[in-house]
Amino acid sequence: MNPADQRQALREAAQWHARFLAAPGCVQLQAQWQAWLEQAPVHGWAWARLQQLQAGLAGVPGPLARHTLAAGQIEAGRRTVLKSLVLGLGVAGVAFTGYRNAPIWLADVRTTTGERRNLTLQDGTRLTLNTASVVDIRYSAGQRMIVLLDGEIAVHTAADPRPLLVRTVHGDMRALGTDFTVRLHADRTELTVVEHAVAVHNAASADAVRVDAGMSLVFDNGPLPTPRPADLARTAWRDGQLVLDGWPLRRALTELQRYRPGVLSCSDDVAGLRLAGVYPLDDTDRALQAIAEALQLKLSRYTRYWVRLMPAT
Repeated sequence: MNPADQRQALREAAQWHARFLAAPGCVQLQAQWQAWLEQAPVHGWAWARLQQLQAGLAGVPGPLARHTLAAGQIEAGRRTVLKSLVLGLGVAGVAFTGYRNAPIWLADVRTTTGERRNLTLQDGTRLTLNTASVVDIRYSAGQRMIVLLDGEIAVHTAADPRPLLVRTVHGDMRALGTDFTVRLHADRTELTVVEHAVAVHNAASADAVRVDAGMSLVFDNGPLPTPRPADLARTAWRDGQLVLDGWPLRRALTELQRYRPGVLSCSDDVAGLRLAGVYPLDDTDRALQAIAEALQLKLSRYTRYWVRLMPAT
């Protein structure tokens, strides 16, 4: 086992541990974990290493408390051992933050607030990260997987015999076509299909749900609902645009808030004013000014990070 494989396996072991904490007692999750464990000796080594580092922690769930794996006990290099130690300390916090946040500090790619990033993956798939987004890329000989840990992504798939999946804490989305977006909210995942189709599956549903072009699916850890018509204007962020069609002002400010630090707010007496138009996400100051002019409101800047919209008089 080389150090790169060990680091990758340690990262995956931490994610499995976090998923057990987020869904204790899930039989399907345990079966998936067992399959991962048996894929390669380095997985057994990583799980055993994680056990060793977690030995002093209370409340260890599921297989972590029942298995002692000795496979692949190879002395790692100094950098891998240090990474393992940090990994163990990080997983200690998983009990408090859950699966969604636990692996973020180890993630492969991220964007900051207000940043968008375009990537071309090794198979030619084009991946766009929206503001404040975090993903892991998990490509293997048998499949392609993008793990969305926070934020929002757009995926334009390339032809490849391996299946391509996007995973969130709420389930897996398998691409059956080319173009779709996925947004991870605090309590749900939102899929919008632009071209062709995506099949969605999670632990609570026996069968996958097919989501065709022009449709969306908002789902959580419960049974999968029926797809509904999508608002494709909400995918315009890929072009740096916020498209509003009759949104209440407060909702519009909440969405724009994702793209700038600080606080955006409005007084209650103007919160319900309806707003339509196309606004730039790469210049939120200009967008706010345009919104104020469109609704004839006063734009008050208390500090650089505190902006409030109020009646003009």
